[in-house]
Amino acid sequence: MELENEIMNAYTVVFDGLVHLGPSDSATTRNLVERLRPDLPSASRVADFGCGVGASALVLAQSLPEARVLALDSHAPFIARLETAANKRGLGERISAVVGDMADPPPLDGVMGMFDLIWSESAIYSIGRANAFTCWRPLLKPDGWLVFSDIVWQRKPAARSVKASSFWAREYPDIKTAADVVDELTAAGFSTLDPVLSPRKAWSNYYEPLRDRLHLLSKLENRSPALINVIADLEREIHIYDCAGDDVALFFFLAQRDSVPK
Repeated sequence: MELENEIMNAYTVVFDGLVHLGPSDSATTRNLVERLRPDLPSASRVADFGCGVGASALVLAQSLPEARVLALDSHAPFIARLETAANKRGLGERISAVVGDMADPPPLDGVMGMFDLIWSESAIYSIGRANAFTCWRPLLKPDGWLVFSDIVWQRKPAARSVKASSFWAREYPDIKTAADVVDELTAAGFSTLDPVLSPRKAWSNYYEPLRDRLHLLSKLENRSPALINVIADLEREIHIYDCAGDDVALFFFLAQRDSVPK
């Protein structure tokens, strides 16, 4: 537990002041919300699982002005930043920012589940897709929507670089192709729309500020061993993207829960 706390403290230091904690693009988030708007009630109940510091949660609340949003993340300092940002934007009364487990989320306004929309950007990997589908599907209303982004293989195995194959197999053993993820959703009781390719801007939104931040932190004296390791891991990830970024892609998956519960 002590080591885990040291690692999380190191991530807090690294991402201090950064907006995106993973590949993300606010314009894409808004566009996808607009695509689903006809299927969402005006006073929607929305969950943002793995919200980080709230980049997507804030967009969801702004795009759906009558919605209530449960923004959930396991790291308290990130939730504290989201609460501050939500209050500054006048969204504090509609965003319930909570420290918790995505696999066992708390109720929103005392009501367990029954969400019109569950959203998760660059976070589903942390609990695994199969686990997420099992945990989240019962929380959706019949015909409710699940939208999440995930890193998938863009190239066939023979065309992938050795570096990328080795890195992603180690860091994300569950990585699949977009078609594989769609098949998983269908098997889990969802109907899907065609996956949406996220623009490369989503990656630069994440990696470029992070690259600058890591450069600054690498010059600090008295860095903790945990911080040194986290910096090295993130620098390695950026290097793999620089060398073989086209081997993978970030896709959004839009899945609707079947209207007849199983």
